[in-house]
Amino acid sequence: MKQTNRIKNGDFSSGNFDYWRPRGYDTPITVELREGNFAARMVGGRNQGQNLAAEIFSVKPGAFKFDFDIEAPEAVPIENTQHRTFHIQGRETADNPLINAFVVYTIWMTNDQGESTIWTSWRYVDRQSQTITVEGITPEGYGRVDIQIAIPSDPFGNKGCYFLDNFQFLTLD
Repeated sequence: MKQTNRIKNGDFSSGNFDYWRPRGYDTPITVELREGNFAARMVGGRNQGQNLAAEIFSVKPGAFKFDFDIEAPEAVPIENTQHRTFHIQGRETADNPLINAFVVYTIWMTNDQGESTIWTSWRYVDRQSQTITVEGITPEGYGRVDIQIAIPSDPFGNKGCYFLDNFQFLTLD
């Protein structure tokens, strides 16, 4: 069977956000040429993060695979935090997501009655490019898919920019 990518312009080869809904809030969100390929560049502001959503698309019931590439080449974990005062609950843990770079991704499926089924999670992002993959089953009757990607604010100035590319939502046709 043939696999079809349902996300249009998932590699940003148009050089812009055609078929995407970017929300930069207080910092710019752009498409840039990076290492010979276009990629979305997101940067969280001091007070607000950013959101990028693919154009809503339709699918048939069955197996799917969603994946994308992401990296934060300037991300630096804050070190020596025991000598700084952070008023964040849980700040003493090394994996505090408010201090380190991370991404939140959501796959939101709805049916004609307005019911939803959602796959969502978050992952730490570092200087090395990584591929995030989600596999699942589109339930019978759930045909509209909304993909949302969000990055956090950067109050400590240590996360830097994020580059996202090669979005795919593959279904078996």
